[in-house]
Amino acid sequence: MALGALDTMGLASLERWYREVVASLDDAARIVLVGEDGGEIVAMGQLVSSGATNADHRAEVQRVGVASRARGRGIGRQLMQALEDAAREQQLGLLWLTTHDGTEACAFYEAIGYTKLGVMPDYSRRPDGTLWPGAFYFKVLSA
Repeated sequence: MALGALDTMGLASLERWYREVVASLDDAARIVLVGEDGGEIVAMGQLVSSGATNADHRAEVQRVGVASRARGRGIGRQLMQALEDAAREQQLGLLWLTTHDGTEACAFYEAIGYTKLGVMPDYSRRPDGTLWPGAFYFKVLSA
């Protein structure tokens, strides 16, 4: 389990949380995109616009994930490109995200042009509950 969840949460609770997110999509501040393969959802990512009036140009990329069986086929790159395109459509020029430091995700984000801003110790818990440092990334979008 991942995407902001702990193993102790259980699949039923995780599913309920994501269903609530999808049900609230009339909120224009959050965009949820999925990647499909043969009609099956294998990837997901969210784009959440800042609520601050002095930061209406930026958004956070959240809950990006690609099923392990679908990795290595470019689905993550396509998903991130779609999130960036959606950001541009909303006139957003700056994206930021966090991920667990020292993971494959760090190399992935750096490969697609995100800049590592820094690392915060004990930022969040891994699915097993272990505190882990968080890596912070940003990307300035070109027009």
